[in-house]
Order: sequence, then structure tokens, then C-alpha cells
Amino acid sequence: MNRILLVTTIFPPQIGGPATFINRLAHALADAGERVTVVCATPNPDREQDASLPFRVVRVGGRSQVELEIRARLALIWQMLRHDAVLVNGLEYPAFHAATVARKTYIAKIVGDTVWETARNNGLTPLGVDAFQSAPLGNAYLQRLSSWRSRFLSRARLVITPSQYLRQLVVGWGVPEDRMRVIPNGVPLKVYADVQPARRAPAGNLKVVFVGRLTNWKGVETLLLAASAMDGIECYIIGDGPSFPLLHTLAKQLGLKEKVKFLGRLDPQATRRTMSAMHVLVLGSAYEGLSHTLLEASAQGLAIIASNCGGNPEVIEDGRSGLLFPYGDVSALARALQALRDDEAFRYRLALGAKQNSLRFNFDTTVEMTRQLLIE
Repeated sequence: MNRILLVTTIFPPQIGGPATFINRLAHALADAGERVTVVCATPNPDREQDASLPFRVVRVGGRSQVELEIRARLALIWQMLRHDAVLVNGLEYPAFHAATVARKTYIAKIVGDTVWETARNNGLTPLGVDAFQSAPLGNAYLQRLSSWRSRFLSRARLVITPSQYLRQLVVGWGVPEDRMRVIPNGVPLKVYADVQPARRAPAGNLKVVFVGRLTNWKGVETLLLAASAMDGIECYIIGDGPSFPLLHTLAKQLGLKEKVKFLGRLDPQATRRTMSAMHVLVLGSAYEGLSHTLLEASAQGLAIIASNCGGNPEVIEDGRSGLLFPYGDVSALARALQALRDDEAFRYRLALGAKQNSLRFNFDTTVEMTRQLLIE
């Protein structure tokens, strides 16, 4: 039995990619006989719920960010001293300082470029993520973030990314190639084993869904603009984020009240139920590491239209398991939507291809590959 520490910022009942991943990983490792502890910065609303888990959860919090950082460091020092292996998927800077004090190393999981995301969210760069990599960081705050990231990665024994695309980004940050490992994200295929692609009713509208955080690189505005010139389509937007006011205003200006519904942030079960009633998932983002949304939509047998950015081409084979289009190209997205609206046989064929393609991304494989790195 190995003692494994998993570090994350968010954890259920909060929702989001890291919370879902660490929760699933902790359950799978515990089922495999490992002794697992999760440290997170998520307040505990129900101690009895944590007590029923097959692993220990240590939740840290504070009345201010400074208090949270101090408590997180103290908790992590203590836990690192008691565990054989550490995987960090959040709380990166407290984990770095704790590991330095405890004289420990860790495995870091990198799922995106947080420096670029911060720059885009705060209007500090107009650049896409690829161009940003070679651009000078003129802003002092971004320089500090980049420096902190370098220090965090320098102490990592190994660095995991979910895609080859992200691997190349991280190598560009200075991490040696021999310390890089690619472990694709996965979905629990058993959950979707009985879910098969459904045919669309001949007279029904094409139901299109977007799932994700509403930020200025997710391309939701491209979907709205494409939908504005089409009939026979319904769009459902699942998620929230800083771009919601702008997107809601744009939908209103385009007269999309009857075509577009903003559903807000839904829990995983409600998201899955909503997606099961859809025909097409659109993910037109400027970059993705390896999108859980694409994997879950594939496992549910939805036809997929995605931008040809980031890790998306590592998931979607154009014309077989979905359609790829250039980021921000409204006309290209409109043509893809029209093709699926007007040719149900084609849409259904893509849905079948997506379902078959999902078998490549089994979460059991993700767990075993991660576990082997942790115990080696």
C-alpha cells in the first residue's frame, strides 16, 4: 500500500475539471488499495459526506487569501511528510513552498497556460496562446506569474500534460523533455456504456450545445453569430464566467431570444442529462489542453464541431469523429452546422464515429498510467 497525496484547489461539491479529475482519481486509487489523502481549498459543507469517502480529505480555508495561503502551506508540509508520493493539480505555489520545506518532490499536472489565461481575462494581451509564447511579458504581474510557474515546475520530479500540444508548450517554458509525460484525459466509459447515438426526428430542430466556462477565448460569440443566420436550430449554453454579460447582450442584439438559451452553470448530472437531449456539441475555443467536454460529448454519442486549435485535433478526426474548423471563422462554423442540420445521415455517422472514438479515452487507462508514475 502506497501513501499518495493529491493536491487540488477545488474539490466537490465545487465543480470543474480539476475537482472532477481528482475526485475520480482518488476513488480509483483507493479502490486499487492505495492510501489516499486529498488536500484542497474547498470549504467543507458536510463533514459526514467526507467521512463516507474511501480516502481522507483535508480542506483548508481562511478569512483572507493570505490566511488561506498560510494554512495551505502548513497543511501541505504536514501531509507531504506523511506520504510517499505527491501529485499537484492545484494550489501550486503553496505546494512548491511546502515541498521545499519538507524536502519533497512532486509530480505536477499542467492542463493549460495560466499566464496566458490571466493575460486574456484581464485584457493584458490580444494574442492567441501560441503567439503569446514568444512575446515579451511587458506586464510586471505576468512576469511574476511566469517566474512563479518556473519555480514550481523546477521542483517537479515529472510533469504530466494531457496532450502533445501542451507538452510542447511546457517544454517551451524550460522543462526538460525527459521530465515530461503525456497522459491523455479519460472518461469513465462504464457510465456511458448503455448510451448510444440517437437519430434526430425528421421535423425537429437541430439542437446544439456548448459546455464550458464563458471566457473570451471559448468562441461562444462565433456560435451565436453563426446561429443568427440559420433557421431550424436551437442553441443551449451551459456554463458561466466573465464573458456572460457580453454574450447575453450579443444574443439579444442578434435577436436570438428564441434560438439561444443560457442555462448557467449546471452540476455534472444535470449537464449530462441536458447533453443527452442534444444532437451536436460545438466547442470553438482558441485553445484547449485536452477537453473533457469533447470526451464526454463523444462518449454520449453527440456529433461534434470543434476548432482546430490546441489539443482538439488529438481528439477529433475531421470527417470521421467530428468536424474541425478554424477558430473564429463564423462562415466555416455556419457551413458545418448547416451540413449537420440538412443531412441527418451525415450527422448520425459522425455521432457513431464520436462514440467509437471515445473508446480511446478510458479513464481506467488514465488512472493506471498516473498510478505507475506515482509509485515508481
